[in-house]
Amino acid sequence: MKVFISADLEGIAGVVSWDQTLRDGMGYKQACQWMTDEVILLCEVATEFNATRIMVADSHLTRQNIDIDRLPDHVEIVQAGPRAYGMMHGIHIDQFDIALCLGYHTGAHEEGLLNHTCNGAGFHEVRINGKPADELDIYAPLAGHFGAPVGLITGDEAICQSAIKRYPHLEAVSVKTATGRMSAVCMPRDEALEKLRAGTRAALQKASSLPVTKLEGPIDFEIEFKWHHPAETLSLLPQFERRGASAVGFTTNDITEIAKAIEFFGSYKLVPYP
Repeated sequence: MKVFISADLEGIAGVVSWDQTLRDGMGYKQACQWMTDEVILLCEVATEFNATRIMVADSHLTRQNIDIDRLPDHVEIVQAGPRAYGMMHGIHIDQFDIALCLGYHTGAHEEGLLNHTCNGAGFHEVRINGKPADELDIYAPLAGHFGAPVGLITGDEAICQSAIKRYPHLEAVSVKTATGRMSAVCMPRDEALEKLRAGTRAALQKASSLPVTKLEGPIDFEIEFKWHHPAETLSLLPQFERRGASAVGFTTNDITEIAKAIEFFGSYKLVPYP
């Protein structure tokens, strides 16, 4: 079995505020250690299932959050960026049997703890085929494009409930319950880790029977920014169609083009003007 882990920070047990997610914020170092703990736990479970390859994509902000010195020796990690496939970068390197989404959160269009889609500072909303999309809606079909089913999602109660409505085959592990966008009731860390262990085992047990998520073309992709300037600038390029004061979009048959566009939008400095 070959296991891919896409790890974000906002949905990690104990993380409740933006301060904990920002490199200079109060609690960031501790949050990174919690994130590393959870990644190690998933790697341990994968090892129980005799995984021959385990790869982790460090997928929050600068993508340099996980303490690689603490990872088991046989675990590979993808860090830093820009990188073509964002939160799933590395999924294209091999034929993985399952992808696990750790520490995820709801999208900008949904309620939930620390909700946003891909870039909370710049993106107002991401839409696929006319519907608002969260990060799972982008990266589950991207994993599927390379033949890997997503079997697990972890985070707050809101993302778990939202995810299983759209992807009922997922094992969903809630480690906290949002009481606002920046507040939550968190269960004891030991209890959260045990839930994560059990959920990961359940996902790996059914890996061979999981459906692969795919988006057949044509796929319409649209992104609305929080300012007009990025949309105006991007509309000068032939790929992007202006779709309102602050939105651009395009239609494609290839989900990888959407992943690359999101990576470009998040990495290139499109200066916001009022």
